Amino acid sequence: MCIAGGKIHELRSIAAGAIETASSATPTQHVTAQEHLFFEGDTRSHIYIVESGWVKLYRTLIDGQRQVVGFANAGSVLGLESDAQHVNSCEAITAVSVRPIAARRLDSLCKTEPVLAEQILRQVARQLSAAQAQLAAVGAQSAEQKLATFLLSIADLCDETCDREFDLPMRRMDMAEFLGLRLETVSRKMSEFQRRGWIKLISLYHCRMLQRGALQSLAQGGEAFPVLLKRAS
Repeated sequence: MCIAGGKIHELRSIAAGAIETASSATPTQHVTAQEHLFFEGDTRSHIYIVESGWVKLYRTLIDGQRQVVGFANAGSVLGLESDAQHVNSCEAITAVSVRPIAARRLDSLCKTEPVLAEQILRQVARQLSAAQAQLAAVGAQSAEQKLATFLLSIADLCDETCDREFDLPMRRMDMAEFLGLRLETVSRKMSEFQRRGWIKLISLYHCRMLQRGALQSLAQGGEAFPVLLKRAS
């Protein structure tokens, strides 16, 4: 899954001084939900470190439809996949705070701040790994496997103190576009997962994972509780 889960505590504790220096001319920027941070084709003037909130990255296809290509939360670095122009549009799906760093300073900053450079390299590695996993999922996984993998990925990004509960801040349509499924399929499978006792939807945007092992088995290509699966089919 191309879900860019960052490590904001690492950036704050290890490279905080470098970030403050690099972004001194452009303080923290606050973006409201449904507001864009940048659009596909815009000149890449800055990269952005997400301090709080969630964003979605998407591209506009030839026929005008949107294809969600990823989600990112606190600790993620946005704009690394671009060169002179942004290849994706970035829209906040919750209230978001970001720390801009001028793109022109990135090369010199990485030379003078090797710890920050290491963190950025780790972020690139996470995004590459997530993109490869997404390619494999789109071509090989069933709808249930895709959704199980997605929920596990989002749950793994939640704060360790939240135990098995996590936010699902994105709309079901965003999930459907990202997973390559129909909206009706995502909604139906979410209801099935809840009926089988694997998850509990506390609200539309908040989920509790009850049977992680079942979802892991399903995501890895196994059968999660075969009797229940046959009964539901």
